Amino acid sequence: MTRKVIVGLWVILCLAVVGSVASSAFEGRWKDDGNGGCVFDPNDDGFDQCSPTTAPTIPPAGRFKDDGNGGCFFDPNDDGPNQCTPSAPGAAKPTSPAAATASRRGR
Repeated sequence: MTRKVIVGLWVILCLAVVGSVASSAFEGRWKDDGNGGCVFDPNDDGFDQCSPTTAPTIPPAGRFKDDGNGGCFFDPNDDGPNQCTPSAPGAAKPTSPAAATASRRGR
């Protein structure tokens, strides 16, 4: 009889530990942000108000276009392949042939 009680208490203890670990792994919920989006709040509980969306399957509108003067700008209202790649901020800008010639004259 004692053995059955000890085994019963051991099973109850194991189930309590497993239940507490499982419930702590799912803290937080998805909430509607009011702008049509869905955000995860790890400090809130209750039912999910929304589900996060996957990556969009439609590519974003717009492309980078050559301005004809060696520059590159983004046109959000155009589509198609990019005509150029914008330089990184702080990157050295290429000098024109006229600028290179002017710097040689000063030597």
